[in-house]
Amino acid sequence: MAVFARYKDGKEVSEEVFKVLAKFAPDGVMDVFASDQHSSYKKLTNSFFKHIGEDKEATDDDVREVCRRFAKHLKGHVTAALFNHLAFLSEGFRELLGSDILLIGRLEDTKPIEVDNGRGKIARLAVQPEEVADKVDAFKTLVYLNPNHKESWEKNKEWLADISERCEKLGKPLYNETLFSGEPEDSKADKAKKLPDALIKMAEEFSCFGNFYKTQVPVLWVEEDGKIVKVASPKVIREVAEEMEKISPRPLLLLSAAVDFEQYSVQYGTVCDLVSGPMCGRAYFKEVFTDPKTKDWDSLEESFKMIALPRIKQIRTLAKVMGRPWWYKFEWMSKEAESMIKKEREIKPGVKADFGY
Repeated sequence: MAVFARYKDGKEVSEEVFKVLAKFAPDGVMDVFASDQHSSYKKLTNSFFKHIGEDKEATDDDVREVCRRFAKHLKGHVTAALFNHLAFLSEGFRELLGSDILLIGRLEDTKPIEVDNGRGKIARLAVQPEEVADKVDAFKTLVYLNPNHKESWEKNKEWLADISERCEKLGKPLYNETLFSGEPEDSKADKAKKLPDALIKMAEEFSCFGNFYKTQVPVLWVEEDGKIVKVASPKVIREVAEEMEKISPRPLLLLSAAVDFEQYSVQYGTVCDLVSGPMCGRAYFKEVFTDPKTKDWDSLEESFKMIALPRIKQIRTLAKVMGRPWWYKFEWMSKEAESMIKKEREIKPGVKADFGY
C-alpha cells in the first residue's frame, strides 16, 4: 500500500485510508452521528413502549428498527454515521443511509468481559473486521478503562493494537473510543470527579491507535438521587481537553457519554476549536422516545426530525466554523493526497431566526 500521509508519531496512513477520509470529508470536517449504543437503545425503546402503552420488552429487532428509521433522515445532515452490526448488516442499509455518508461499523460487543467483580472490563469483538469490511467504510472500537486495574488496562491495549493492525491491512480508517469505567462502588459523582486525571492518563496510552481518538471530557454536573451535583467548570473542561489534544498524536472527536444535550452543547462549545468534530448520539435524540408527539413508530421518526436534526445542525455548524481538519495531526502529506482535500470550507449559518433587524 502506498503511503499518502504520516502522523507526527511516525504512524503512516495508506492510500486506501486517506482516500476514504478525503472522499467523505474533503473539507476536513468530521462530524459523526453515533448510533451504536445497543444496551442504551434497548432501554430507550422500552421507555418508548411504556410511553405508548405497549406491554413489550425491546428486542434486537426493535433496535434494528430504530436505527433504520433514524438512518434514513441523516442525508445532508452529517459527514459520517456510526452503527452496530444489527443495522449495517441489515438488508439495504447502505441505500437507506445514502452513499454520501461515511458508514462506520462498530466492531466490539456491547458487553465486555468483566474481571475482578467488574473492576476491569476487557473488550471483545461482536463481528470480525475481515468479515464485514465490504459492508462499511470504516471501523470503530470501544474500550472501558480503569487506570487502577492493570490487568484489564494492558489486555485492552493488546486487544486494540491487534484490531488497529487488522484495520490497517483492510485499508479502513479506525475510530478508537475510550470510556472511563472507574470502580464498581463509585457513585456517579465520585466517578465524575475522577475524570480529569483519568482522561489524561487514558489519552497518554490509548490515543495512538487508529486514525481518530474519540474521547469524553469532564462533566459540568451529574444527576444523582434526584439532585444536581456540580462537578467541574468550563475552565476545567478546557484545560483537560487542551492537555489531551497536546498528548494525542491523533485528532480528537468528542463523545457525549450519555449527558443531556444542554450539557453536551456547552462541552462541545468549550472545546470545539481543539477537536475535529463531534461523535455524538444520545444527547441528540434520547428525548425523542417519550416526546408527547411520539405515539407510534412513524411519529417517533417525526420526533427525531423535529428534536435531533436541529441539534445536529447546531453542533455541525460549530464544527464547520471552529473544528480542526482531520488531517491536522499529519507531519507530512504526499502531493497526491493534498490534491484530494480542500483547505477552504463552505460555511453556512446553522439554525436561523428572524430578530427583526
